[in-house]
Amino acid sequence: MSKAKPKMTKDTVPEGFSMKLALVDAIPVIFFGIDFLLIGRLFGSVLFIIGALLCLVAGAAKVLWKIIVVLKKKNIWALFIQMRILMPIGFGMMVLALIVNASRLSFPAILGGICSFPAVIFFALGVIGMAMMIVFAKKLDSSDLRSNWIEQLTNGAAQICFFIGLVILSV
Repeated sequence: MSKAKPKMTKDTVPEGFSMKLALVDAIPVIFFGIDFLLIGRLFGSVLFIIGALLCLVAGAAKVLWKIIVVLKKKNIWALFIQMRILMPIGFGMMVLALIVNASRLSFPAILGGICSFPAVIFFALGVIGMAMMIVFAKKLDSSDLRSNWIEQLTNGAAQICFFIGLVILSV
């Protein structure tokens, strides 16, 4: 793992990116969308759903950015950088929705479900994957092909784990 800060600038056009990488990048976006549609439907908070949609749009825009890099060999900077803006705003709105609607939630029941076996294994793996993504965001070079594969496979596995955990809870 490289210790260098990401070297991506508006003038950088990453080399070696493939359509396969761009499509693999869509996997966590798809699973995130499914996960938060399930949670949002159960939770029923407009603020939560808007936050989740912002995160989903940010992920989809990043996939589009990679497709453009592959097909046009162009860096559309707004599609790259937007994720650093939309993703924190979206997650912030989701957390705010939990705080605002705390009286409507049964945190002991939620925690009980998340900690039930075998769902807890998948939720724990998902959290570990997301923690790794935070480390990767600080340590890996986002213009590097290998770093992108590491990030996408980790993110995809984490989102799939969250999905499996949610499916277990809903059965």
